[in-house]
Amino acid sequence: MRSVALDDIDRQILSELIRNGRATYTQLGELVGLTPHAVGPRVRRLVDAGVITGFAATVDFGAIGRGLEALIDLRLGSSVDPDRFEAALAQLAPVRELTFLTGRYDYQVRVACRDADDLDHTVRALRRAGAAVTETRIVLRTRPFPRPV
Repeated sequence: MRSVALDDIDRQILSELIRNGRATYTQLGELVGLTPHAVGPRVRRLVDAGVITGFAATVDFGAIGRGLEALIDLRLGSSVDPDRFEAALAQLAPVRELTFLTGRYDYQVRVACRDADDLDHTVRALRRAGAAVTETRIVLRTRPFPRPV
């Protein structure tokens, strides 16, 4: 991946979008001292360059009945194809994020389950998909730290 040159205004725009992904061009312009018409092309350039990869809502999974979050470290069986494994996980409703790792485990999976029974079914599904070893940790609290760029 190639690095993109950012000036101070780009960094301010990115920092605000990290904090508030729904900020309008008008709001961003007021923050950085530009017109909305000058901010728009900067944001589009950052999107086109792959610096901004998307805009997303932050969801409280507890509010939609999936309040049991867990991190599951797992190691694949030696004959398991990682691409097929990842495709299988993409079909599991509780799976929120999959991270490929170095070290003792191959992946870390973040899940949001309805309850302990749902978590049990999810871990069993991971094993059927090819996980040879799993270690599950329940998430007690998450605190995001949006940082300026």
